[in-house]
Amino acid sequence: MIEIFVLTTVLMITGTGIGVLAVVSLGIRREERAFSLTGDSPDRVARGARRINGLYSRGPVPARETGHTWAA
Repeated sequence: MIEIFVLTTVLMITGTGIGVLAVVSLGIRREERAFSLTGDSPDRVARGARRINGLYSRGPVPARETGHTWAA
């Protein structure tokens, strides 16, 4: 009984790891084809790959969102 539980757990962890790697690989491939690393991500898979890899694109932040006033 314990062996089945351990085997099931190992298979679930392995499957999750393979799934994450597949999504990241697919997202990176889509980003490379669209040349979109400096702008918005082309779709949800690419956005997920960015999130997993810790990448994002920074755009200009309007003054009204931050509450700061900019000196002229």
